[in-house]
Amino acid sequence: MCTECLKHKLITCTQKEEPKMGKPIDSRALAILKKLNLDQKDEQGQYKALWDCHGTWVMYHRFIEQAGAENGIRYKYEEVETNSADGIVVIKCTAVLDKGNERKIQVVSYGESSPKNTKNSYPYAMAEKRAYDRCVLKLLGLHGFVYSEDELPDEVKAKGRASKLDSNIKIVNVNKMKKERSDNDK
Repeated sequence: MCTECLKHKLITCTQKEEPKMGKPIDSRALAILKKLNLDQKDEQGQYKALWDCHGTWVMYHRFIEQAGAENGIRYKYEEVETNSADGIVVIKCTAVLDKGNERKIQVVSYGESSPKNTKNSYPYAMAEKRAYDRCVLKLLGLHGFVYSEDELPDEVKAKGRASKLDSNIKIVNVNKMKKERSDNDK
């Protein structure tokens, strides 16, 4: 397992070698991220809104929602296929970005959820998130450069979130230990 996968605790990694260096974000995508104020980094120099999964940049759903709302993207959903008993759902999302001067851009995308592509207990919510995220990324010009975390297998998403939590816990624990040491020295 490579270091990057250890960082995100990705149990699906099959790479024997360490990656040479993370793939840089495409300059066109980086310009869009800057414009949207999604290029912010944390104390460790990692992007807050996205992460590199073996050369594929992945954005967290909450940041896609934020970008959609801040850009006034309007959307509606339509159920295409539903089979609650089997956990199969396909949702169609139609989204519109108003560019002003009567210029509107409309995109359509689908979100699928089934036992074949998720272990999530909420297939309707997963299908909706996938459809919405795809539409927003298309309207903002990021589709193909950045993918939604909801496109990833469940174990990858869970491990990616866990690693962020783990690093925050370590920071808190180190600060707590420093405070305890200084209190003991008094």
